[in-house]
Amino acid sequence: MIWLVQVAVFISSGIFLIDQLRDFRAKKESTLREFATIDRNWKHNGAARYIVRVVRPLIVHCGNDVLMTGTQCLLHLSHTDIRRDARILRQIQALQELPDTTVSAIGVELDEDASEGASASDFQIQTVQLRSKRFRYVPRPLRYLLNLVELMCRVLPIAIRHRPAVVHCHDTMMLPLGAMVSLAVGSVLVYDAHELESHKSGQSKLLSWGTELVERLCWSRIALFISVSPAIVDWYHQRFGVRRSIVVLNTPIVSQHWSDGVNRPMVSAVGQRYFHRLYGLEARTIVFIYVGLLVSGRGIERLLEVFSRSGINSHVIFMGYGDQVGVSDWACRHANIHLHPAVSHERMVPLISEADCGLCLIEDVSLSDRLCLPNKLFEYAFAGVPVLASRLPEISRVVGEYGLGICCDSDAGSIEAAVRKVEREGIQAPKGKLAELSWGAQAARLKSAYRTLLSERKPVTPNSMGTS
Repeated sequence: MIWLVQVAVFISSGIFLIDQLRDFRAKKESTLREFATIDRNWKHNGAARYIVRVVRPLIVHCGNDVLMTGTQCLLHLSHTDIRRDARILRQIQALQELPDTTVSAIGVELDEDASEGASASDFQIQTVQLRSKRFRYVPRPLRYLLNLVELMCRVLPIAIRHRPAVVHCHDTMMLPLGAMVSLAVGSVLVYDAHELESHKSGQSKLLSWGTELVERLCWSRIALFISVSPAIVDWYHQRFGVRRSIVVLNTPIVSQHWSDGVNRPMVSAVGQRYFHRLYGLEARTIVFIYVGLLVSGRGIERLLEVFSRSGINSHVIFMGYGDQVGVSDWACRHANIHLHPAVSHERMVPLISEADCGLCLIEDVSLSDRLCLPNKLFEYAFAGVPVLASRLPEISRVVGEYGLGICCDSDAGSIEAAVRKVEREGIQAPKGKLAELSWGAQAARLKSAYRTLLSERKPVTPNSMGTS
């Protein structure tokens, strides 16, 4: 893996140098000086030192708008399509409020249509296409390495030209690239692990080992670590050592009124009893709702089994992308199972508020799943809808602490018993103080951490950029 990273660095640096040759006529003398620098350092420096000694001066002499305007660039890197990644978009929107900064992002274009994604018109997002993603026949660990190498070749030159003050890497695939940018231009490195990256569901042992190796190699350079639950942050500290860290929960942006920190259920903009009217249900019928990807590992198969059993009078609605588990087939056979088209994130919470109970039944199939705090849990809470959730450590803690609903085991028998209890006794809507779970609280924590990073960062000048 290290050998592949070295190769990727040299290829990326070559692409960057070729790009500079386009301005050779206008910058002849400075370009010649840079090639002299390359000659002196090529024989004695490894990949990282090569970037530091060669690419830094190129950036200085080729100019950069950030120095001229006095603003600092905050660059987000992700292997996802950022135009559809709600968490990253929320963070970017929050960081735009920091003074004397500009926010940019580089992501990977998906094959799917991105029209349902959130608007990104207020900030710059660049996307790249990865040809290696089409190699479906290649074993997953090897395809991961190919994606990593191609990402570096395509994104590294673009990222370095931004010369960011902070480079914010979302997930492990972008972490080596972010570390190289940090070495090249003196950026502050932020690592945002959206999951426990080395222990995700469906990962092979080889891929898990490689992911943890990348994290371990880059850990000492990380100035700020971000994750989605306190338990995941604790795991990283125990595994790699304590770093400055914050938790940024996957909570939605909602329009609500607050009184002494107590949440008032939002008023739906959709219309009273939307699902009852849509599916012709009686007013007393209880409606459960599941939102999110329709894939394995989310308890969907057990939910389908439970709601197809005789004696279950309530209805269940699945709303999301994918349908890899055949929800549409079950909906054709059972009158109380429905598949609703996926909606944008802006419409998600108002629609959820039209249901009676939300479903957040994550299966305990990996350590990442065990320690997770999924976004649907908070979407239900801020819609004023009680939740039936998995009895996993972090989920149970939040549900109990904030009075969000009830928890059960993930087997079909326990889920059926919980559903029948809700039908028989009802379930209380959230009444806890949710202010500290709101996106406003998460954004404030993120901006505070960034202010600290920027205040501690040494100012970069053209003279300092040209020295090692």
